[in-house]
Amino acid sequence: MKSMTGFGRSEREAPFGKLVVEIQSVNRKYFELNISLPKEFSRFENEVRKKVSEQVQRGLVWVRVYIFPNASTLESLLPDVGLLQSLREGWEKIAEAMGYGHKAVDFRFLVEHFSEMPQLKLAKDEDFTPISECLDTALKALNSMKSAEGNELARDISSRLSLMEKTLSEIEQVAPDAVAKMRLKLKERMEEIFARTEELDERLLREVAMFAERVDISEEITRFRSHLVQYRDHLKERAGPAGRKMDFLTQEMGREINTIGSKSMDSRISHFVVDVKSELEKVREQIQNIE
Repeated sequence: MKSMTGFGRSEREAPFGKLVVEIQSVNRKYFELNISLPKEFSRFENEVRKKVSEQVQRGLVWVRVYIFPNASTLESLLPDVGLLQSLREGWEKIAEAMGYGHKAVDFRFLVEHFSEMPQLKLAKDEDFTPISECLDTALKALNSMKSAEGNELARDISSRLSLMEKTLSEIEQVAPDAVAKMRLKLKERMEEIFARTEELDERLLREVAMFAERVDISEEITRFRSHLVQYRDHLKERAGPAGRKMDFLTQEMGREINTIGSKSMDSRISHFVVDVKSELEKVREQIQNIE
């Protein structure tokens, strides 16, 4: 299990200089990827996107690639001496023709007016190899951090599931007693209103039967337990993201415990329902950060 929050960084030496890749991920309902590449590497954006998408399926992710050119690369950016010489001769002729003299064309003037300044061009196929390797290392660091945090989340959620299961068992023990008390209360109430007759006994039996059906919470308890089993399976899942599935199960468990609370009129069960809903809300908050 992985958290959606994580950070990975990698750096390595490349033929053109030092390469740094940073990946940051935070929780988001769906997958969103933002990539920042130097303009010399912009042609590799689709390859970077594909590689990241294969390992991250959910969350808001930023990928930033930095380049720090080495001495030889920086040297390649310097103006060509021959071109500068030709440029100087041309501007000197213009300066002299206009009466300024050739001294008006100094080195600073030449650099400012050198329109052929070469640009760093690294967009060759082989340049993606160091980027890919650096990206792989950063992704590995990102996933390691996400897994570590995911394991902590899984342990916390598992402990809360155990608490809910224990409380559910207590509800199950109290439920028959609560129904019996309500049945007796209903009988006493009807006997207060009506005279005791055979017809009353028949009506009483029908009302009790209908009441018992309305307040029976065994189905809700069974379904809640089934959701707990599925939840634990997803906590152990290694085949892919489980956050959305767990979010759905949390909603279903919420419906079941709400139904139990609405059916029961026993104060003890109401107290247990509040405890379960409290733990369920904490679980809901935790899974918002699970991939």
